[in-house]
Amino acid sequence: MIKGARERSENHTGYGFDTVTITQCDLKRTIQLSDATKKYTITSMETGEPSAPTTPGGPAPAPTTPGRQGGVVEYVSSVIDTGERKEMFGFTARHIKSSTSIIAGPDSCHPGSHKYELDGWYIDLSVDFNCEINKAQTIPTARQTRPGCRDQIKMRREGNGKLGYPLIETTKMYGENGQVMMTQTKEVIELSRASLDLALFDIPAGYTEATNASELYGTPSIASMAGGMNQGQVDSSRPSVSSPSSTMTTAAKKPGSILIGVVQFNNKAGSGVSLDALRQRLIDQLNANGANAIPLNASSQMEAEAEAKVKQCDFILYTDIAALKQNKLGGMFGRVTGAQGLAKTEAKLEFKVFAVGESAPRLQSTASAKLEGEENSVGSAVDAEARAVANAVKKP
Repeated sequence: MIKGARERSENHTGYGFDTVTITQCDLKRTIQLSDATKKYTITSMETGEPSAPTTPGGPAPAPTTPGRQGGVVEYVSSVIDTGERKEMFGFTARHIKSSTSIIAGPDSCHPGSHKYELDGWYIDLSVDFNCEINKAQTIPTARQTRPGCRDQIKMRREGNGKLGYPLIETTKMYGENGQVMMTQTKEVIELSRASLDLALFDIPAGYTEATNASELYGTPSIASMAGGMNQGQVDSSRPSVSSPSSTMTTAAKKPGSILIGVVQFNNKAGSGVSLDALRQRLIDQLNANGANAIPLNASSQMEAEAEAKVKQCDFILYTDIAALKQNKLGGMFGRVTGAQGLAKTEAKLEFKVFAVGESAPRLQSTASAKLEGEENSVGSAVDAEARAVANAVKKP
């Protein structure tokens, strides 16, 4: 939702883990809200540091720097206009490619390097909202950090392109080893213009400031976790694609056990197999192989890390259906055996296991199977993946 120089984005992942992000371009800051805990955090766009609370409509608070601990984190952004144009929702959309490299020094709270790439189509809306600054630094991290640690943020921009409002946008996130850790596409399916209340774009009355992500999100109740649904919300002017609801139950962590959070499968093969059924099979097989597994409803790695911490997970498992190819027996062998035309499907899964709070995978591997029918083939590959993951997480 957009009103003037402010934007409100609501993320409903279910299981008691819903967040609201308010971007205030006029005050050069971003607010994270949690309705469950009635708390918020404020991050300055210019310094990347949390600021003091302010009353709705009040002046921008001055950055606070005393007691700084940590190191320097540099954001290098690049925005390139490809020159391609097309009509979308009555607007002329521009094809823009951009990237942001995040380089955290060895003394920073979270040392290491990451890179984000955006590829999408953008338009100019007749609104004042236009924050020409990357939002990656405004998302609270779920990783462990030193008490009181706070980094100094430096921004550098390259290229002369202009983003604007995204109608379709694909995000890729790379780890320190240069491998793709996450791919996500968002597409506007409806664009409407409704009158919005200004109060939606500021801190609600009665909310208090949180000191970190754990305090902001809190721990959801068992009832909210059991009754959660994985769903998207269509906002009045910034809609999101609705996701199918999930009926899988979440078990509480067993004392002394290793808990694996399983993210929904990413179907690169484009087949019609049931992703919910495959994930439930993977969870069941992990449990059968001596591991403790639950589903995660997050749609990005940042959300998955935060959700995994709330649910006390030790590991996060990502799975891609890389290929589903149908082969037929033919030629001389098929004629001799009488099996000419018999179809078999070759399934290939690619999976990664991350320890919560780590950017490099503990395990990165593949699992394959070739059987009659897509579901049989990919199901057998899922069983092989479960055995490999269960063995890996049991190692010291």
